[in-house]
Amino acid sequence: MAQTNVKLSERAKNSAITRHNCTLQWCWNYEKMQAAGYGYAMVPAIKELYDTEEAQCRELERHMQFYNTHPGASALIFGADLALEEDYQTEVGDNLKVALMGPLAGIGDTIQAVLVTPPFSIMAASLAVQAVNENNLGTGLLSILVNVLPLIVLFVVRWPLAKYGYKQGVNVISDVSGAGTLDKLQTAASILGVVVMGGFVPSMLAGINAPIKLGKDLMSEDGQTVVQAAKTLKEALDAIFPFIIPIVLTYFCYYLIKEKKVTPLRVILIVLVITFLLGVAKVLG
Repeated sequence: MAQTNVKLSERAKNSAITRHNCTLQWCWNYEKMQAAGYGYAMVPAIKELYDTEEAQCRELERHMQFYNTHPGASALIFGADLALEEDYQTEVGDNLKVALMGPLAGIGDTIQAVLVTPPFSIMAASLAVQAVNENNLGTGLLSILVNVLPLIVLFVVRWPLAKYGYKQGVNVISDVSGAGTLDKLQTAASILGVVVMGGFVPSMLAGINAPIKLGKDLMSEDGQTVVQAAKTLKEALDAIFPFIIPIVLTYFCYYLIKEKKVTPLRVILIVLVITFLLGVAKVLG
């Protein structure tokens, strides 16, 4: 008999989930993507569910088919697939992997690449700049923690996500795609990420200055006291629209990348050239 018809032990389930969460990206390749890591994660479960080496090899070979999704979101798929393997619904499990790996890749990438990583990276960069200016080691260490913390959190949540997937089984498909939940969540994550990043633009680029003076300093009759100082271009513009210069600069970079299809590296070089020329003009002026 190949099938053992037993329920998976907690040890086997935990071992399989831990393998998946830690080694899914191992042996990543352009032919099968994450299949090797996925198959390796299934080994503890397959060994308990099948009692012959021939059957075990056959089932593991089935898991060596093409598989690619977001590593964190994959925990949900793996948990559900594990439950289906336990019930010997192997065909359903294979179809579930195919059905969910695309949509969950989209939402996983959106949450990590748009909602989580950029805002925390910006905060870490801001703290790093402050640490350099103040020569503060504590702030520098805090900047590293702020940058790494969200990645640690995203890694840790894989375990409860896999447990939830195991509990739901095939019903996880309706949980993810029912009533447009997937599209709404992905859209909400994108909007929130853009809003958060937009809020950081003024604070990160507040140091941008336009030292061109408008008018002249108004001196007192004795010529010793400045009654009214001439405003710089930045001060004058900020009085009309606060942080207008960093906002315009950000939009200019976005316009080049989005509309003109200029690569980010070239945009950085353009900004450097403009900064250099303005700096030279200030010195010569």
